[in-house]
Amino acid sequence: MARVVMVHGAFNELWGPNELKARWLPALRDGLWHHGATVADDDVAVCFYGDLFRLDPETLDEAEWNRTRAGMADMLSNLGGAASLDTLSQAANDAAWDRTVDMVAILATDPTVRERGLQRFLDVVGDDTRVVIAHSLGTVVSYQVLAAHPEIELDLFVTVGSPLGTKMVEDILSPPLVDGKGAWPGSVKRWLNVASVGDRATGTGRLADRFGERVQDRRIDNGHRAHDPEPYLNSAVTGEAVAQALAQALA
Repeated sequence: MARVVMVHGAFNELWGPNELKARWLPALRDGLWHHGATVADDDVAVCFYGDLFRLDPETLDEAEWNRTRAGMADMLSNLGGAASLDTLSQAANDAAWDRTVDMVAILATDPTVRERGLQRFLDVVGDDTRVVIAHSLGTVVSYQVLAAHPEIELDLFVTVGSPLGTKMVEDILSPPLVDGKGAWPGSVKRWLNVASVGDRATGTGRLADRFGERVQDRRIDNGHRAHDPEPYLNSAVTGEAVAQALAQALA
């Protein structure tokens, strides 16, 4: 099993585990580069569950199809024009938020999708896994599995662009909140939460308020790609934590 497992969020229905690894591994290596570290191909895997949310145009009416069409955020982010960059970036951020809300609703109401998504995580995380890096909705999936399976021992849990601190996910968290506070995720030794300025999905950007002061909250700037996974992965903040965890595992 891989030493590092990355878990994706919303807007990945049209990708796959191999495509995502090809996109994300260079970004992760760039984050490690800041600290003179690297990671081998075989030591990294992607937990992929996006296909469970891929829309079926034969079962959706036109209005629903247009509202939830996957890939809109990527399309908006890639359009040119410096004068419209801020507007397009905000539209992409809003689209990512709306799609995350849709997918959270599906997880809450469709037990088959929820259980299959959680199982995908269990299928890729093994005894050799020391680090899990989860993005966006993937932080919700990862948190719930780790909380339910304390036999999974991790040196580092990294959440980036996470909605775990927002009201949106309160009702679907397992274990449920007690007096507004969430449980620690199983046998995780260190939890780093990274939130970008302008990333709407993160709410206040803090998880320590909900899950306790053991959570290390850090703030970074992803520019016009506030919610995108790659700027989170290639940041020096993320890279430092992963480099430390990998070094400790080899010590």
